[in-house]
Amino acid sequence: MNAELTLKDRFYRGMARYVDKPTLANVPWQKALRVLFAVSALSGGKKPRGTQVESDGRDGLMITPPGVGPDAPLLFYIHGGGFTIGSPRTHLALASHVANAAGMRMHMPGYPLAPENPFPAAPDAILAAYRAHCDAGDPPAAIGGDSAGGNLALGTVMAARDAGLPLPRAIALIAPALDLSGDIEARAAEAEAEYLIPAAWAQRVFDAYLDGADPTDPRLSPLKGDLAGLPPIMVQANDGEALAPDARALAARLPETRLDLWHGLQHVWHLRAGTTPAGTRACAELGAWIKETAAA
Repeated sequence: MNAELTLKDRFYRGMARYVDKPTLANVPWQKALRVLFAVSALSGGKKPRGTQVESDGRDGLMITPPGVGPDAPLLFYIHGGGFTIGSPRTHLALASHVANAAGMRMHMPGYPLAPENPFPAAPDAILAAYRAHCDAGDPPAAIGGDSAGGNLALGTVMAARDAGLPLPRAIALIAPALDLSGDIEARAAEAEAEYLIPAAWAQRVFDAYLDGADPTDPRLSPLKGDLAGLPPIMVQANDGEALAPDARALAARLPETRLDLWHGLQHVWHLRAGTTPAGTRACAELGAWIKETAAA
């Protein structure tokens, strides 16, 4: 779809292109980038008024939108950040707007980041958190994730299917990184409308996360695996970004996937939900789809 971008949307796209992208390219230390991302998030999106946020007792957050009770269905959401940066806190605005539109409680778990904790630390931790909900009699009704978190979300559902665990009724993905094989750096460099991810950082984070593992392993590249028997999927992305081919490839493999391509926006513009019209609207539409699909 073509988003009617406001001045505020264009401002934050410019910030991504001329501030965030050079920073990611030129700061080689992931620990420093984590701090910068956390600071940036403070002036980014805004959660809906009345949203309750609590620690899960580990590194994650439990989010309860206004008017949502303790018996509401559970949405399990995994934050992105190239497997090396980001946290539930950096994605709080995005996640809370999706949960609000879905009318669901949300658990956004933390997970170990590379390079300190390369593959398979992250998918193992996320699957363990998902399994814990199932074992407690509270299996997620839906699962979602953005960018690297989208990779982990789809991989978690595939692993849950293979392990015989209860599956969610809906999968919501934002610009997911679903194929880590091939020339990652070239893909980022050649994307005409990639306003956020620089080629140098893309290669650096994938090298840190893979740490020598085979990128064709379906746990790293879900598109290389068996996609049979999965719940309905919705994917949102910018039509010209580096990860748009992954979204299109998933829809080609699973034609019933709802592919929602926007135009002229930065990677995961949803992070500005509550501040920019495009970010707020995208989260609302994703959450509404989750609500409708999970209830069907």
